Amino acid sequence: MSLYLPIAFLSLQVVVLTFFPPSVTVPAAYILMVIAPLLAAVAAFRRGRSHAPSIRSCWYAISWSLAIWAVAACGNLWQEMILRRPDEVSRWAMLAFNLAVVPTTFMLASDWQLRGRQLLRVVDALVALALGYAYFQYTWRMINAHAGLMDAGVIDVAWLLDLQNLYLSAAGCARWYAAVDRDERDLFRTYAVYKLLYLVIVFVNDHYFAPNPAFGPQYATIVTLAFAVLGGFALRAPSSSPVRSVTSVVVSAVRSGSPILLALALLAASLFLIRVDYPWGCAGILIAVLGLGVRATLTQVLQMERGEALQRETSALKTIAWTDALTGIPNRLFFTEALARLWRGERSRERPAILMVDIDHFKLLNDRYGHPAGDGCLQAVAQALQHALTRPDDVLARYGGEEFIVLLRDNPESAVRLVAERLRAAVQSLGIGNLDSPDRVVTVSIGAASAELTDENTAVRLVESADRALYEAKCAGRNQVKLATEPAYDPDATDTSITARRRRLLLGRRP
Repeated sequence: MSLYLPIAFLSLQVVVLTFFPPSVTVPAAYILMVIAPLLAAVAAFRRGRSHAPSIRSCWYAISWSLAIWAVAACGNLWQEMILRRPDEVSRWAMLAFNLAVVPTTFMLASDWQLRGRQLLRVVDALVALALGYAYFQYTWRMINAHAGLMDAGVIDVAWLLDLQNLYLSAAGCARWYAAVDRDERDLFRTYAVYKLLYLVIVFVNDHYFAPNPAFGPQYATIVTLAFAVLGGFALRAPSSSPVRSVTSVVVSAVRSGSPILLALALLAASLFLIRVDYPWGCAGILIAVLGLGVRATLTQVLQMERGEALQRETSALKTIAWTDALTGIPNRLFFTEALARLWRGERSRERPAILMVDIDHFKLLNDRYGHPAGDGCLQAVAQALQHALTRPDDVLARYGGEEFIVLLRDNPESAVRLVAERLRAAVQSLGIGNLDSPDRVVTVSIGAASAELTDENTAVRLVESADRALYEAKCAGRNQVKLATEPAYDPDATDTSITARRRRLLLGRRP
């Protein structure tokens, strides 16, 4: 279908231009120049209906552009065939031709994948509309500043038209190159091929056919070949070939740079326009500057919102990573980070304390009552310990298995013992049955240690001291609190309560 339609239009043009007299070919040429863009508009509209809303709007933009071009062609047909004024340029037809590029200019400049950011697209649409009208005002002034149609003013307009088509062709190719999925690639490939062909045909017509008296207006129908190619591409089935990989830098540069180039194009057109139409030129400059400013502000707000959303997601992930799934309290990783913040100097004048808490006879409880009961016991003990801590800065974490660890910030030694006793009593008061325990209920043993932190070694030593005190509490009969004295640190010393592997793991290190 992508080849049949252009071949059909080309064959029809050859037949009309070859076998029919000018009295027939001229009206036929104008009619073809109306029918061709309309058929292509229908094909683009039909293609858009099969896509998601974001890319559908782009196909609809192409359809609107072609429909407006067909209206402009109708204006030329009315001007030359009905009003019999072939030597006059219709202002309204020329305005329609210039406005026909507005939808596709907007499509090329705006990021059509933006969702929920319609204000950005409104700004881009206003800038595109202002660019189309500024271009029309400048070219119309140039044509009316001269007496004849073939003088320097009209020739300059032809070159400006080439510049416009070159700009749109380059933008279409850039968006085609930066396409990241099949639908986007098919869309911009269709537009880029159409616009490149349109650029060549219009250039040949304006600079070769139109100035040559040997060629009549019927030869301008060759432009319908570009519309036929677009319609053929639009009627093709979506491509199934893989999309080449494009670096994110290129994609971001094309998408973020396109609206900036649109505003700069309006600024350049307005600077030319201000020489022949001061009010409209000033208006164009104002719209271009405001468009850049408003868009930059909105983009910055959007980036801030994305940054905040990313921070919220990061915080949520950290919460998940730092939370024990069973008990709902912080885990060992969170405790390690909290202790590290202390020895790094955030609270260097404080004297923190570490409490190591271990559930007594927990393995026997699991064996007698089953693991579901053991999980329930861990949850209840965690909640009791958490409620027994009255200061928000104190940290309770599950250290592993049936062990918990508490970080008390800036506590005198006497207060540490009181807090530890309160934690022990809180667990015992739960009254969770454990027939294998001498107390017939679940109890905990607690080892406590406190010291000033100066570096990582002292932090490791503090945890080791608490662990030694816990070992002493268990050896003394369990369900009690032992407060460690600060020992001399000897890395080569052997301690039966802490194996070499356990010492390496005290702060979450891997052996």
